[in-house]
Amino acid sequence: MQFRKDEVIFLLGAGASVDAGIPASCGMINKLEDLLKTASWKEFAPLYNFVKSAIIYGDGIKGKFEYANFNIERLVNTLDELRKSDEHPLFPFIGSWNPKLPEVTENNFEKLGIFRKKIVEELSQQWVHSEYDEHSQYFDGLSRFQKDYQHLLRVFTLNYDLCVEKSCKQAGVERGFGEDKYWDWKIFENEAQLESNIFLYKLHGSIDWIRDDRGKLTYKDKGIPSEQIEIIFGTTYKLQYIDPFLFFAYEFRKRLMTEAQLLVCVGYGFADEHINGIITQALNGDHSRKMLVITPTKPDKVAENLQHIRNTLKLSCNDNVILWNLTAKDFFNDKLTVKELAKIFPNEEAPFEEIIS
Repeated sequence: MQFRKDEVIFLLGAGASVDAGIPASCGMINKLEDLLKTASWKEFAPLYNFVKSAIIYGDGIKGKFEYANFNIERLVNTLDELRKSDEHPLFPFIGSWNPKLPEVTENNFEKLGIFRKKIVEELSQQWVHSEYDEHSQYFDGLSRFQKDYQHLLRVFTLNYDLCVEKSCKQAGVERGFGEDKYWDWKIFENEAQLESNIFLYKLHGSIDWIRDDRGKLTYKDKGIPSEQIEIIFGTTYKLQYIDPFLFFAYEFRKRLMTEAQLLVCVGYGFADEHINGIITQALNGDHSRKMLVITPTKPDKVAENLQHIRNTLKLSCNDNVILWNLTAKDFFNDKLTVKELAKIFPNEEAPFEEIIS
């Protein structure tokens, strides 16, 4: 079987970069909690403990215990919402803040912004940096697959790192920046004129993105202040009206809802409601469309993990999700070939709960 153009697209989550030494969202929480024990961070420990406890409490009320979703994105999003204080649209409907909040902020809500800034600085300067040439070369598996696939390969990623750009450089990675280094959506519309073999859509931004004084998106190799790095935590408000985030979300939906027959999710934890909604619409709209999930899973938890994914996505068909019990590195290095992916469609019928150990 040979896939046609745009029948295979990729979605990369934080787990795809773990083997490159870049922690996933939950791993960043562990690193943050270690920092909060140090002298320069310990003043924020009470605030962190309060926010974390409140988030977990809110999940518990909804009955979400085993799959509690507390990670670095949710923490920063919550800090952003709290910083709005009386400017928040819900403020007129809220009788009062939790009395503990003024205590942990020492009656200074600016502390919320200071804490957020320190987290983003650590993320951009430490956690998301990697010795790419040494640790992330397994991403070159995307380049090898593209040659085997013989079509332009579309890769959507929720990650801020530069693993794909660095590792697949020889194949040609198109991110949408012109010769003037400014981003332009029209570049993606002229794919026949481009030599790049991989189109990379960074749905949540990148650690090398910045906007100039006119609000135009460009990129720099280094020296971007943490508060100016163009990344978003989750989808919230920017996705609604600011490019490239709006354009990339539209492209993901368009590609997934039209020609795509196989969505390959590598290291994605299904915690982004907006992305999940697009996937659900695509899989429920066409039951012949398949989703391959690449994630390391304990053998006795495979069936449970599959059912959790199906429940999260509210799928109407149980046959179109396949889980391969692999790390991203093992998948990219050993299993990512057209021949292996074609096995998902033997005689146009996908195997039910196919597992590779």
